[in-house]
Amino acid sequence: MATARRPAALFPEPPTIRFRPAFRHCPRCGAKLKVHRVRDRFPQTLHLGRFVARETSLRCDQCPDHPVFRSEELETLVGYGRVYGHDVTVHVGEALFQRSRTVAEIVADLRARNVRISPTGIRELAARFVVGLGILHAEAAPRLRELMRLAGGSVLHLDSTCKGASAHLLTGIDEISGLVLLNAKIPAESQAETATFLRTVSERFGPPAAVSCDMSRGFLAALESELPGVPVYLCHFHFLRDLGKDLLGADYAVVRDRLRHHGVKAGLKRLSTSLADTLRADADRLAELCEMAARPEARTPDGADMPYEAALAAFAASVLDAEHEGDGCGFPFDRPHLLFLRQAQTVLEATEAIRLVPHLPDGAARLCDRLTGLLGPMCGDRALCAAADAVEGRACVFDRVRDAMRLAEPGSRTGLNDDGGETPIPTLMEEVDCLCAKIRDDDTLMRDDLIVAMLAQIDARHDLLFAGPIDLQTPNGTRQLQPQRTNNILERFFRRINRAICKRTGRPAAETDINRLPVDVPLVANLDNPRYLEALLDGAPTLAERMSAVDRNLLDDTLDDMRSSRSALDRKLRARMRQRATPLELALLILTTAA
Repeated sequence: MATARRPAALFPEPPTIRFRPAFRHCPRCGAKLKVHRVRDRFPQTLHLGRFVARETSLRCDQCPDHPVFRSEELETLVGYGRVYGHDVTVHVGEALFQRSRTVAEIVADLRARNVRISPTGIRELAARFVVGLGILHAEAAPRLRELMRLAGGSVLHLDSTCKGASAHLLTGIDEISGLVLLNAKIPAESQAETATFLRTVSERFGPPAAVSCDMSRGFLAALESELPGVPVYLCHFHFLRDLGKDLLGADYAVVRDRLRHHGVKAGLKRLSTSLADTLRADADRLAELCEMAARPEARTPDGADMPYEAALAAFAASVLDAEHEGDGCGFPFDRPHLLFLRQAQTVLEATEAIRLVPHLPDGAARLCDRLTGLLGPMCGDRALCAAADAVEGRACVFDRVRDAMRLAEPGSRTGLNDDGGETPIPTLMEEVDCLCAKIRDDDTLMRDDLIVAMLAQIDARHDLLFAGPIDLQTPNGTRQLQPQRTNNILERFFRRINRAICKRTGRPAAETDINRLPVDVPLVANLDNPRYLEALLDGAPTLAERMSAVDRNLLDDTLDDMRSSRSALDRKLRARMRQRATPLELALLILTTAA
């Protein structure tokens, strides 16, 4: 029955529906209108599928400019000069950006609804949807501002994302309402670009009660110039990450480069693959031996059935698995290359011990020699070991700072989902200050210039790191709010955008994906908020009907600006120039002309 109700089943042939203006007299002068034109249009909508719209337009001959009036009912269904209805546009936009459906899936879904559209048409409608949503969002700013005023104002979280050399997608989210307020594509996080962004946010939604951001110099300078007096909260996660990179980055780069130089990983993978069947067959016996090894009082196993090859295969696999141990926060919180090296050193020591076993089977002996040959040169690299020791020594200090700040603590595995918990800011400040005092009392640590620089950085940002709660004025009185001490609300938001791109395209987000992404795509997330949707619709029953009221000229102009190439060459010419033969053909033409 569900299939029978689809438009394709209801209308074997496209039905003809007549449209004309609802009035017969000119709304300007009151004169009777005359028929200007009767023409057939062939639109497609979700509820009707393909149909013939026979539109009668009327004209007033009494007014000096002879205005022409068209059917408002038809305009509500499908825009002037367009083929696909507003409901199709909304359906495509929500499917692509809310549900992360692929273009092919949307084409097939619409075909089942008797709406024929190409993949290029899907991309066109998706762009129109996002641009239209951005226009409606700007128009709804006064209503959204009133909603935020009733809640006491806004706490602006500010950050940007990019891929490689792509443009930066700068986004501002209100912590209190959870709404995306504004988006912009900027070349870099400069003071000028950020200042323009902040001015727009303040003009539309009022100055925020507080701002949370990372340590970007452009952000901090713009906030100082555009929002003087507004409390600024540094993201503790970003601060710790920058602190760790400064403290560990140079030596960790040596570890990473020396490991890449030795190229051990490929050999370990080949060894593990070749012994996969052996390891699988002796897995139970190996697990039993591990239990015995952990209990000194356990009986000594019989050496005759010792699974030497399976144990050595497990050793090799453990080195590869070591780099996946971590808390999911990335460097410097996770140090996979260091874990890889330390596990390799342990495995090398264990392998050399097994090689000393009397009457070791030939296969196991050859495998020991192979594993030793792989790991020996790497583990004996003096520069690598010295850098690893330096990283490990300073990492202990860095991890103590993480513990004191109660964020991204070792072993927590909360990653970007950690918003800092409920620990009071004064408690955090006291613990960090106490730790810094202990470090200053340690003469050995204070001889390390990097640790001294770390303490100086904490002192320089102390006030921004440990700012207290703010007072929000609401209709019900004053309430206090301690803003989140991380900017992870935006980090998670950008992660969802990247994941959606990956789901739609089947590959990780790349530079071109960010450049092509319509700037207001983040606003789609607001559609899940009922209060936002109510403010956006402004009395309209559906988003499709509200979209029909968007100024057509403004929408088209915005689309043209969005599609304008960043290069002086248009897209077709750039594609032509990428062809290998084109530069030579052009050079030959120039030489021929010059001759």
